[in-house]
Amino acid sequence: MEKQSNEALEIRKMTIEDVSQVYKIENKSFTNSSWSLEAFYHELEKNEFAHYFVVSLGDEIIAYCGIWLVIDQAQITTISVDQSYRCNGVGQLLLEYVMNFASATCTTMSLEVRVENKAARHIYEKAGFTYGGVRRNYYGDGEDAKVMWVSLKNV
Repeated sequence: MEKQSNEALEIRKMTIEDVSQVYKIENKSFTNSSWSLEAFYHELEKNEFAHYFVVSLGDEIIAYCGIWLVIDQAQITTISVDQSYRCNGVGQLLLEYVMNFASATCTTMSLEVRVENKAARHIYEKAGFTYGGVRRNYYGDGEDAKVMWVSLKNV
C-alpha cells in the first residue's frame, strides 16, 4: 500500500456512489462469476437484509464486503480486495470488521468459497471459520464451493 502517509484506511458503509469502483474490483476478481451492476444497486436499495461495507484509502475503494443478516444468521454474500492491495491484511481487517458488526444481532456467520481459492480459505480459517460441507457446481463455471461457518458468540 504505497500511498501518502497521511492517508489511512477507513471502513464504512457502501453507498450508491461507491458501486462503480466496487464493480471494477468485482470484475477483476471474479471473471467467471462476477456480480452485475444491477445486483449491487438492488442489494443497496431494495434488500432489507443486506449490509455492504467498503475499505477506502483516500478516495480509492480498495475492498468491499456484503453480508445478509437474517434473524440470528449472517451470510457473507461477496468479499474482495483489489489485486493491488492483497496480502497486506486488508481482507482480514474487513472480515473482522463485518464479523464484529454481525455479532451484535447474529450468533453464526457462513460463506461459500471456491474450493481452489486457498488464499481466501486461509483468511477465513485464520478468523475461526471451519469447514461445513460442499455445494457441488455452485459457481457458473461448474466449480464447487466449500461452505464455511463461524460462531460469533466470542467476537
